[in-house]
Amino acid sequence: MNGSQIMDVIQGKKISFVNFWFVDIFGELHNVGMPSYAVNEESFTYGLEKLDGSSIVGFKSVNNSDMVMLPDPDTFKILPADYDPGPRRNARIICDLYDGSTNKGDRYNRDSRGIAEKASDRLSGFGFTHTYWGPEIEFFIFDAINVYPSPYAATHSGAGAGYSIESKESPWAKGNVSTAIEVREGYYPSQPKDTLDGFRKDVCDDLYDRFGIEIEAEHHEVATSGQCEINLRYSEMIGMADNVVTIKNLVKVKAKRKNRVATFMPKPIFGDNASAMHLHQSLWSNSTNEMYDADDHTAQLSQSGRYYVGGILEHASALCAISNPTTNSYKRLVPGFEAPVNVCWGLGNRSAAVRVPMYTKHQEKSKRIEYRVPDPTANIYLLEAAMLLAGLDGIRRKLDPGDPVEENVYRLSAEKKREYNIGALPTSLKGALDALGSDNDFLVDVFTADFLEVYRDLKYREYSAFAQTPTPWEISMYADG
Repeated sequence: MNGSQIMDVIQGKKISFVNFWFVDIFGELHNVGMPSYAVNEESFTYGLEKLDGSSIVGFKSVNNSDMVMLPDPDTFKILPADYDPGPRRNARIICDLYDGSTNKGDRYNRDSRGIAEKASDRLSGFGFTHTYWGPEIEFFIFDAINVYPSPYAATHSGAGAGYSIESKESPWAKGNVSTAIEVREGYYPSQPKDTLDGFRKDVCDDLYDRFGIEIEAEHHEVATSGQCEINLRYSEMIGMADNVVTIKNLVKVKAKRKNRVATFMPKPIFGDNASAMHLHQSLWSNSTNEMYDADDHTAQLSQSGRYYVGGILEHASALCAISNPTTNSYKRLVPGFEAPVNVCWGLGNRSAAVRVPMYTKHQEKSKRIEYRVPDPTANIYLLEAAMLLAGLDGIRRKLDPGDPVEENVYRLSAEKKREYNIGALPTSLKGALDALGSDNDFLVDVFTADFLEVYRDLKYREYSAFAQTPTPWEISMYADG
């Protein structure tokens, strides 16, 4: 679509407001709404001079703050009624961000979507035309989360510090005999235990009917208390990142309308499984899947595919700063909860960081790799860009990943791991940021040194605040020390 066609749709469908979306450097969605009469064709040519970059964390300083939002016409969609239960009809468009302080109107170097597009442009230098991506997005839907977040609450107000989670599916709720799911027993339950079956289907209907996003499957996940998963049908790089942003927002909006709360934080419940965002990816040259090789008798994986895996494993620790960007992320990356903690690859092996799916049919079209480390707090634009650049670095440097590990990596002894040359992922956000600081050459040309410095600095501050805050667990453990 172009600006003229969109204006025709706005008038024909009687759209009242257009919401212009963009994300910050952490992938958080921001929005500015404009009445349809204030939007015109020039909005799609010259952009919207509406953005004060100094008010967005990680963007610009107050003395150099003007930015321009350029709407991408291909992302125009009419929003479901959940976004505005009144009589108004609303639409959304995702925007690219430009620096308003230069006469050139340069693309802003901290625009996550722009970083993903720059990474995608590197494909042609390796003989590829495009990539396909397919995330599996996990999240929790709770009836309520009650938080007492202030570190001063206990000493100044007497209210205490901590949190509580309410869910009809939880084993600690009252009066839920027919809906209780025990810890780590939530995989594929049927109704009535699965209280969110209808919610997920409503989400999937809106995703397809309103946004044109195709879903492969939806289901309850392993954890108790409303853990859900939605699997997306593969799509090209930027479009898929747009889809993930859309899904996360729609899930939150629909949950709020039903007086529930959605969270994409990885590990909200102690002792239970956490939420991941496994990411499938493949390399293509026009209609040829460049990850497939019929003559490879081990995995039908091409040499380029192997080198791509080698690049991801080589940079796995640095990637964690982007794929697992919160302090809570590292409460998921621990042994015993089906999350990868070891740097290796395998065939159909869900205990490895990189898995090559080994389904028997349609191998030529479906051959791909799955990276199992990321979680849904990741900025999907940065995640796709970083993974692609890591994989392409593996191809450029011919980084062979070695033989695939066939054993259950969770059960391997330390001696066996040394024998197989299996490394370990960082155990904290600080460890991941340290790794990114020492290993970023594969990113810097696309991400820029400026972006990486700002990203790391803000995340170090986040870790520092976490590290200095006493928790209820620490009080219970050490107060009598």
